[in-house]
Amino acid sequence: MTTRRRDHKAASLLSRVVAEQEALSVAGTSNRARTFSGLLCRVRVSLSRTRLEYVFLVIALGWGVAQVFIVPPLQVPDEGDHWFRAWALTDGQLTADQEGMVTLPGSFARLSGLYTRLVGGVGGMLSLPVSLEGQEGFSGYPDLFNSPGPPGTIRVPSRVATYGPVGYLPQAAGVGLGRLVDASPLACFYLARLANLFAALVLLFFAVRLAPFGKQLFILLALLPMTMFELASVSCDALTLAGAMFYTALVLWASKRATLRRVDVALVLAASALLLNVKPGYWALVLLVLLIRPSQLGGRARYGTFLAGNLLAVVGVFVVTFLVTATGARVPAVEGPQAQLFFVLHEPLAFGGILWSNLQNNLRTWTLESIGVLGWLTITLPAASYFVVLTGGLGFLIRMREEVVLRFRQRALLAAVGVAVFLTVAVALYVFLPPTADGQVAMQGRYLAPVWLLMLLSVYGIKFARRQLGRAFVIGVLLVIMVQNFQTLISVYHP
Repeated sequence: MTTRRRDHKAASLLSRVVAEQEALSVAGTSNRARTFSGLLCRVRVSLSRTRLEYVFLVIALGWGVAQVFIVPPLQVPDEGDHWFRAWALTDGQLTADQEGMVTLPGSFARLSGLYTRLVGGVGGMLSLPVSLEGQEGFSGYPDLFNSPGPPGTIRVPSRVATYGPVGYLPQAAGVGLGRLVDASPLACFYLARLANLFAALVLLFFAVRLAPFGKQLFILLALLPMTMFELASVSCDALTLAGAMFYTALVLWASKRATLRRVDVALVLAASALLLNVKPGYWALVLLVLLIRPSQLGGRARYGTFLAGNLLAVVGVFVVTFLVTATGARVPAVEGPQAQLFFVLHEPLAFGGILWSNLQNNLRTWTLESIGVLGWLTITLPAASYFVVLTGGLGFLIRMREEVVLRFRQRALLAAVGVAVFLTVAVALYVFLPPTADGQVAMQGRYLAPVWLLMLLSVYGIKFARRQLGRAFVIGVLLVIMVQNFQTLISVYHP
C-alpha cells in the first residue's frame, strides 16, 4: 500500500508539472525556462520515489568517512582504551587479563604512556586536549603510533575491561585486515575506524528500512553530530547506539507482522543477546518484546517461552560477560561497586532522589551533549546548530502527516521502556564506575540517543487537535513548570 501511494503521488506530481509546462509553453515561455522546469520535474519525481534508507546511507557514508580522517586519533572519548582492546582482540585476547591489563606490542609503549598519563595517570587531565602539540612524548601521530618501541610486549591497564568483545569485532576486523597486508599501526587505526563506521551504518540502514513508522526519527537521531562522532571512531559506542536503534526497529517491525516465523524469532533472540550487551546498561530494551502479541506466536504458551527466552538471553550473556571480565584489579575497589549496588537495591527511593537531582541539574547539558558536544566533551557547536535541531525536530513532530496506528498501551510501553533504559544506564554507571565524591551519576548525553528515540516514538503521530489531547498535554506541561517553580523558590527561600 505504501508503494502504491508513493507511485500515485509521483504520478500526480508528474502530471501537475507537465500541465505547468504546457501552460508555460502556451504563454510563450522561453526554451531555457521549459528545460529548467523539466529538470526540476525529474528531480522532484526522483526524490518522491527514493527510499529513505538509501538517502540516509548516502549522507551518512559521506559524512562518516570524511569525519574518520578529519578528527585526529584519540580525540573521541576513551578512544585510546577502545583502540587497545581492538588490537588485543586480533591477538586472541577476548578480554583483559585478571589484573585488568591488555598485552600489546612494544611499539605501543610511547602511545600508551602518553595516553595513560593524560587521561588516567597521576595528575592526568581525564581528557585529551584538542591538540597534543607540546605534550611530552608527542612529535606527530605517525611517530606516536609507528615508532618501534622496546622489543617484546607491554601490558597496559584498560579502563574498558568490563566490556565484552562484541563491541570490538568490527574494529578488530579492520585491524586484522591492516595487519594482514603489513600496514602500519596508524593505518590500522584508520581501518578500525572505517570498519566500525561501516558496521554501524549497516545496522542503521536496516533500522530505517525495517521501521514500520517514524523512519525520519531514526534518520534524525542517527545523523546527529554526536552520534556520527561516535560512529566514525574506534569506540564501541558506535555499535552500542546503532545496535539499540536496530533492535528498536526490529521489534517494531515484528510487532506489525501477522505471524512471526522461526527465523524472525531467532533474529529477535540473537539481537537481544548480542546487541543489548555491547555495553552495560541497555538491557531494558528487551521489554520492547511486550509489543508482540501472543497471536503472532501461535498461543500464550509459545508467547511466554518467547518472552522468557529473550530475558534469559540478555541476562545470560551479561552474567557470562561479567564473570569472564571479572579481574583481580577490581579487588581493591570491589567494596565500592558492591556498596553502590547494595545502596541502589536497598535504598531505591534515595537513589531515585540522586537521579532526580542529576536530571534537574544536568538535563540541559545532557540534551546539548546528545545533539553534539564533540572532542572529549569540550567542543560545542554554534548555538544556531542546537536551535535548528531542537526547533526542527519539534516542528517535524507537529507537522508530520504519517498515519501511525499505535494504541495507548503501546505508546505507554514505548515511553516506559525509554525511562527504564535511562534507569538501567544510570544504574550501570553508578555501579561499575568509581564512586564520585558527591555521589553523582556519571551520565553523558552521548549515551541517550536510544532513550530519545523511544520517547519520541511514543508520541509520534499523535494528532493533538483531532484526538482532543492538546488540552491535556498543555495542562501537563504547565503543571510540571509550576512544580519546578515552587521547588526552586522553596529551595532558595526555605532551605
